[in-house]
Amino acid sequence: MSGFGLNYTKIMHKKSLLLILASILFSFVSAQQTEDILFTIDDSPVYMSEFKRVYLKNIDLVKDESQKDVDKYLDLFINYKLKLKEAKQLGLDKKDVYLRELEGYKKQLSKGYLTDTQTSETLIKEAYDRSLERINASHILINVKSNASAKDTLEAYTKIKEIKSKIDKGEPFEMLAKTYSQDPSVVQNGGNLGWFSAFRMVYPFENAAYNTKKGEVSEPFRTQFGYHIVKVNDKEKKLGEVTVAHIMVAVNDNRTPEEAETRIKEIEQQLNQGVSFPSLAKQYSDDPSTALEGGKIRRFAQGALNSKKFEETAFGLKERGQLSGLVQTKFGWHIIQLIEKHTPKTFEEQKDELTKKVERDSRSKLVTSSFIVSLKKKYGVKKNEEALAYFKGLITNEFFENRASILNGEQLNQELFTLKTKKFLYKDFADFLSRNKGRSIPTEGIEFYVNEMYAKFESKALLTYYEQHLEEDNSDFANVIEEYRDGLLLFDLMESKIWNVSKTDSIGLRKFYEAQKDKYRQDEMYKVVRASSSKHEAIDKVKQLLLKKKSVDEIRREINTENAVVFFSEEELIKGDDNLPKNFSGKKGKMTITEEENLRTLIMVKEILPSRIKTFEETKGAVINDFQENIENKWLDSLKGKYSVKVNEKTLKRAKKELSI
Repeated sequence: MSGFGLNYTKIMHKKSLLLILASILFSFVSAQQTEDILFTIDDSPVYMSEFKRVYLKNIDLVKDESQKDVDKYLDLFINYKLKLKEAKQLGLDKKDVYLRELEGYKKQLSKGYLTDTQTSETLIKEAYDRSLERINASHILINVKSNASAKDTLEAYTKIKEIKSKIDKGEPFEMLAKTYSQDPSVVQNGGNLGWFSAFRMVYPFENAAYNTKKGEVSEPFRTQFGYHIVKVNDKEKKLGEVTVAHIMVAVNDNRTPEEAETRIKEIEQQLNQGVSFPSLAKQYSDDPSTALEGGKIRRFAQGALNSKKFEETAFGLKERGQLSGLVQTKFGWHIIQLIEKHTPKTFEEQKDELTKKVERDSRSKLVTSSFIVSLKKKYGVKKNEEALAYFKGLITNEFFENRASILNGEQLNQELFTLKTKKFLYKDFADFLSRNKGRSIPTEGIEFYVNEMYAKFESKALLTYYEQHLEEDNSDFANVIEEYRDGLLLFDLMESKIWNVSKTDSIGLRKFYEAQKDKYRQDEMYKVVRASSSKHEAIDKVKQLLLKKKSVDEIRREINTENAVVFFSEEELIKGDDNLPKNFSGKKGKMTITEEENLRTLIMVKEILPSRIKTFEETKGAVINDFQENIENKWLDSLKGKYSVKVNEKTLKRAKKELSI
């Protein structure tokens, strides 16, 4: 099945479908009556501009060259529109489940639009630059709570300034740290925090460390923990990444640790005799994810793998092609070969990962604050000083003790501020204060409390209003939401009309298989013995022993010595497989010998399994796919009979001309 049709076996859940749809569907715009109509479905117009956008957006994603033909692509597009028409006709867009799920996606998607992009980009780039370097630093901490009183805050600040003065006069940092620092770890480390890079410390601390030169001490600064002084002991560029290949011999239910060690030593011997690393990895590595690539592992940085020993060995290799010794990890035995050492990833390569880290980090508050400022400007919101004065005078200590209320008074009906057409009253802020008040008087005082709560209320109101009106204010967001709407409808429709049928109609599925089971034929297969060695004479000897009807075990015992190692395996190969040697003979008892990079391989056919029709159980997945496609084609024919589709040939001709590439 192709185009806008989707197979059941390819769909794991709704989110995976929507990810597919997000890349192949299209964004709708408000239809303008002056646009050229390409076709109609029951008098509902579809415009040429919409079709052109879809075609141009998806053309590079289409693998089937035939679908790049405008006429064939138009057929797919019409089928897609017919499905959406049917979904709405059935009322699927009115279902509570659909509406709830759409609202959930809308809520999730909106998060990406509730941010200051410029500030975020600056912080992401800063994080990248810092990620290229690591710092060794020591610090002194004087504890002070984030909501401490002015008196306690001043005392802590005075203390940290006195310590900084002592440092400036030449007193040893470590001695002062042990004497004054209130960081519990100072007893063990003398204030030394070791090595760290971006995101390892709270953002204000990270800032101070990266903005202080090597060997120097920062000015006092504050974090959520209190006041600090940081001394930068050292700075150095971080290592980049490395690409290696490996051959792994696993310890598992079929191989004891002793057997694994013996086998890895045999492989090492073959390498020493000149057999290429990729050839041995392809045939004998127990890591299926890398064996076919000659053992090559995707490049990685320090800390990326689950084996410190493997990483240390990999980064310790110096020259391209250099081999490690035998390396034992929890996965088994390895031989590692260095392919390439890489400089650190570029900004673009790390941008997505860094973006997520910035969003989770305390520095994201800077992005939020900047975005709030932009919303204030957008909606023309200014701080209501008169209202602030009113609440500062209204709130008393009794308010926090629940013996008094501020939800009274005619002044509460006054306007606090307006966001376009939505008015917020004094009463709304009063309700917010009542819902969020604590049980005791804030240590900072009433004035500080009211200012802080007003800022929180204003920010929440701005963000909520903007989110609720995103589709009106942001065309990009509106277009993406429209894609999700159609994607959810299509999923529900296809599930009820196509996919569920193949799951529930087991009799129909079986009949479909029986009617065309010759289509599901297994090609001829060969059971073979494979023997490989870098010693050509050893393979010649294996050939002679096989001709004498010796068993594989007998040959292995006779052939394998300290000077010659032959690897044996028994496999099943399919006729026509790309991995078969070009000169392969598919006759029973026949032997084929190949050579690749100093590795000689003999393949002997032990048994021929003739072509046969696969059983229903063997090919059930393919049968389900074909069954679904058959159902969908019949269903689409019925939709074309149910709804009237009229194509404007004149407009189509012009579309073809404009889309000719």
